[in-house]
This record gives sequence, C-alpha cells and structure tokens, in this order.
Amino acid sequence: MKDRIRKIDRILKVQQHLQKEAELRLSRLEREAVALKEAQETLIQTMNDHETLHGLFVDVASRRLQVLASQASVVEKAKSHQKALTLDRALQTKRTEKMLTGLKGEDRREEEKKELVQILETLVKGAHASFP
Repeated sequence: MKDRIRKIDRILKVQQHLQKEAELRLSRLEREAVALKEAQETLIQTMNDHETLHGLFVDVASRRLQVLASQASVVEKAKSHQKALTLDRALQTKRTEKMLTGLKGEDRREEEKKELVQILETLVKGAHASFP
C-alpha cells in the first residue's frame, strides 16, 4: 500500500507540473493576443490620423493589418485549445489528489486495524496469564 501511495504521489507531482506548464502557456497566449490587438488598434489609429502623409502607406498598412488579423485568429484558436487542455490537466490533477487522499485514508484505517488487533492480542494474552 505504501508503495502504491508513493507512486501515485509521484504521478500527482508530475500532473501538477504539467498543469502549471499548461497555465503558463495559456497566459503567454493571452498576452500575445493582447499585444496583437494593441498593434491592430495602433495601426488603425495611425491610418485614421489625417495628418500622417495622407494615405501614402495605405496599402502597406492594410496588408499589415490583415497579417495582424490572421495572427490574432491563429492565436485565438491556440488559446481556445490551450484553455481546454489546461482544464483537462486541472481535472486530472484533482482526480489524482482525490485518489491519493482516499488511499492515504485507507492505509491509515488498515494501520489502525493492525494496532487494534495487536492491542486485543496483548489483552487476551494478559487474561490467560496466571497471577502469583
């Protein structure tokens, strides 16, 4: 039982590490999505500014805006996938924690039973002893 508890505890630590890694990837994707949105907004503001060279770079700016939009789309898809993966990792970790808690409780109960049996055996041996 102790060996099984030790193995599941190791599995739990690995799953916790994978969960943290998935959360970090998700936060990185969220930061990237925010950066792309800010870049798009900045470019749109620049294009709307009537004082800047009156449309000399409209084609370049529009192509850059399209590239940013396609990158944002890719990041959003990746972010959606990563959210699902992060949730799955969290659920796996939670299930393993519950399993480990149950095994530790079962092990504790078995130890208590063994101790109780030892106490009862000691009492029974003491009852058969002859007194001087």
